[in-house]
Amino acid sequence: MPHPLPLIPYPSDVVMLDGLFRNSRRFSLSLERSCDQSFSDSAVQYAKELLDRDACLASSKEAANLSIRVEPSLHDKEEAYTLEVLPQNVSIGAYGHQGLFYALQTLRQLQLAYPQSIPCCRIDDSPSLRWRAFMLDVARSFCPVGEIRRIIDIMASFKLNVLHLHLSDDQGWRVALDAYPELGDEKSGQYTKQELKELVEYASVRQIMIIPEIDMPGHVTALLAAYPALSCTGGPFSIPKGEGIFPDILCVGKEETLDFVKMVLKEIASLFPSPYIHLGGDEIPLERWATCPDCQKRKQALALSDEKSLLRWFYREMTHYANSLGKQVLLYNDYVDDTYDQSIITQIWNPLLDGSQSEHQAILSDYFHSYLDMDHTLLSLHRVYKLGEMLQPGNQARVMGAELMLWTEYISTREKRDLHLFPRLLAGSEIFWTRKDMHEYHRFLGTCSQYGKLFLPPHTSITPRHAWDPPLIRQFISRWKRKRRVKRNSKMAGISFA
Repeated sequence: MPHPLPLIPYPSDVVMLDGLFRNSRRFSLSLERSCDQSFSDSAVQYAKELLDRDACLASSKEAANLSIRVEPSLHDKEEAYTLEVLPQNVSIGAYGHQGLFYALQTLRQLQLAYPQSIPCCRIDDSPSLRWRAFMLDVARSFCPVGEIRRIIDIMASFKLNVLHLHLSDDQGWRVALDAYPELGDEKSGQYTKQELKELVEYASVRQIMIIPEIDMPGHVTALLAAYPALSCTGGPFSIPKGEGIFPDILCVGKEETLDFVKMVLKEIASLFPSPYIHLGGDEIPLERWATCPDCQKRKQALALSDEKSLLRWFYREMTHYANSLGKQVLLYNDYVDDTYDQSIITQIWNPLLDGSQSEHQAILSDYFHSYLDMDHTLLSLHRVYKLGEMLQPGNQARVMGAELMLWTEYISTREKRDLHLFPRLLAGSEIFWTRKDMHEYHRFLGTCSQYGKLFLPPHTSITPRHAWDPPLIRQFISRWKRKRRVKRNSKMAGISFA
C-alpha cells in the first residue's frame, strides 16, 4: 500500500483514480428518486452536521457536487457504502441510514486531510465486526451527560457503534428509578430517566446503540447500602472508594431479592430500547451464600450441588425474565460455560478462565489488550492494535465483535479520560472495522500522527500531548521499524525471537 489515504479506520477497498476534486466549503446535494423521504431527510441532516452547515439540496442534478443514492446491491449490508470522488463531483451509495452516515464520516475525514483538493478515488467499504464497542464505567466515577455526548461524537467519528455503560458497582448506582428511590443520589452523581432517554436518542442519531449494564449479584455494595435487607447478612453497609472485590452480594435465597432484581430490569429495559442488557457476572465471591440459611434453603429446594449451581440458576431465572422483556443477556465470562443458557452472550475479559472456551456468542475485551485504564507504558498503542490478531476469520460465527474498556476507579476528570483514551481508542476503531488482512500498524501510526487530532470533533479541546506529539510518534514508528528489522534478520539467521 504505497500511497494510502489518511483515513481511520481504513476502508475495505480503495482504488485511486486520476485527478483532483476541488474541496468546496459548500456541498449541494442531489438525491436520486430511489431515496425515500426518511433517507433524504437523513442525508441532508448528516451532510449539514458532518460536512458543512451550509450544505443544502441542489436546484438541479447538474448543479450538485454531491449525489446520494440508495444502492440496491448493498441491501444485506446495512453499514456498507460506496464513495466515489471524481474531478467534478462526489457520489455516495448506501442501502441504509448507517451506510450513509459512515460514508459521510469518511468524506469528512478526506475534507479535513485535504482542505484544498481531494485525490480522486473509489472506496467500497463495510465493517469487519458488527459489534464495535467502547465500555465507559460511570459507576466508579460519575461522568456528566455532556461529557458522554462528547464521547459519543468521538465514537461516531471513527465508526464505533456500541456504547456499553457500566451503570452500577460497589462504588455507585447511577440510575434514578421510580420503584427504588433510595438507590443512588444526586449529590454523588445520578442520571434521571429523562436524561438517559435523551442520551439514547442522541446516540441513535449517530448510529450508536447504548447497552446498559447493571452488575449482579456481585459488585452491589452501593445497592446494599440503600437496601441492606437484600444481602445475606443484613448490613449495615457503606459505599467504598477505589478498587476492590467486596464479600457481600445479593441474597438469592430471598424472594424479595428476586422481585427487586426483576423490577430493576423492567425499569432499565424501558429506558434502553436496544435488544441487549448486560448483567455483569464478574468477580462474584460466593462465600456468603455458603453460610446463608436462605441461600442454603434455596439450594436444597432446587437440589443443587453447590453455590456455582445456585449462581447458574439465578442467571437462568434473570435471563428468562430479561428475554420476556425483549432483551438478550450479556455476562462476563467468569462463570459462563456450556451449562448456561445458550442465548447468553459472553464477554471475554479474562481469556485465562475456563468459561471462555464455551460455545456462546462472544465479545472480545481481554484485559491484555483492551483495558484503557492501564497506563500507556503497560498497554501500548501497538498492543491495542494487536487485539486485531485475535479476530480470526474462522471465529466470526461465534465472535460478534470486540470492546475497549475504561474502568474509572482512578479516572474522574475529562483530562484523565482523554489521557487514557487517545490515541488508543482510534486503534480500536480501526481493528474493529478494517478487515484483518488490511491491518497495518505503520500506516495507522502515520495517519494518527498527522491527522488524528484533526479528525476529532471540534469541541474535543483536550488532547494529551504525549499521545499526539508527532516527534514522539515518529520515535514510535522508528522503534517499530527497528524491531521489525531485528525480527526479520533473526528469522533469517535461524534465531527464535520472542
